[in-house]
Amino acid sequence: MYRRMGRVLGATAAALMAVVAVTGCDITIGGGSAGPAGPVTADSGNTRTLGPEGLGPFKVGMTLDQAEATGQWKRRKETVGACMSDTGSSGITVGWSGRLGISSLTADHVRTPEGIGTGSTFAEVKAAYHRPVDGTGTLEEDAQLMGTVWTAVPGNPKAMYAILFNIGGGMAPDHVEGATVRLVALKLKAEQRC
Repeated sequence: MYRRMGRVLGATAAALMAVVAVTGCDITIGGGSAGPAGPVTADSGNTRTLGPEGLGPFKVGMTLDQAEATGQWKRRKETVGACMSDTGSSGITVGWSGRLGISSLTADHVRTPEGIGTGSTFAEVKAAYHRPVDGTGTLEEDAQLMGTVWTAVPGNPKAMYAILFNIGGGMAPDHVEGATVRLVALKLKAEQRC
């Protein structure tokens, strides 16, 4: 449990505190252009699959040059810190660093191959991913403590999902079962720091 608690220390964005803390990267969704196709919405039928390797043309672990070569993302020119994030023209938020390349990916209206995305229930998350990525404790403990769970990514041992619930910062034990997913991010494992 203490290892999981350590992942959130030093996070700066309250709404995405747990997602950010896994790699120390500052992630914000939005701010990019929706591109010529318009924004992806739940009603548009354009739900995208997040994982096991990436999202759309982006893969976790790819270099910044490879990400820019997609034509859907450009890195910031200024060096604000070791880790940054930007939303590209496709609406995909790319977390990145000079050392790791692409370290995290998320967007609105994504689902994992196991069907987990915004609006999924805690019970659905638990059925799809039985244990936390570090193999200790339970998903209930993580959700109660931080409002987020970190799970293994089937098919990619170098990555994990950070699943943020609608009750940030933890929740009472009797509220866990009623929690729904607010955000899912695919990230390089926590041992890989920016």
